[in-house]
Amino acid sequence: MLSDYFRIKNSLKELQVLMRGYVGIVRSNTRLKITKAKLDIIYNEVEKLYKTSKITTTLCELRNMVTIAYLIINQSLERKESKGGYFNTDNSTKQVCELV
Repeated sequence: MLSDYFRIKNSLKELQVLMRGYVGIVRSNTRLKITKAKLDIIYNEVEKLYKTSKITTTLCELRNMVTIAYLIINQSLERKESKGGYFNTDNSTKQVCELV
């Protein structure tokens, strides 16, 4: 159905904007929690589509990307140090003091 296609594409764009804007290289716990709340809305929409629409590759990919987004956010909230290519501003003061 054409309306399902547009709902899938819209959810995909929302997810991309959300992850790029709130869960980029520089993160904060506040922004991660906001993202998680907004991701819940996208998750519910995708699950409703998955149960009521024809299963397509795009829908399955979107569903997988939502799952990965949850994994990234939860891992980022649990991590108490900035490592690798990501930096959490809430945990940075302690790390900078330890370096000095």
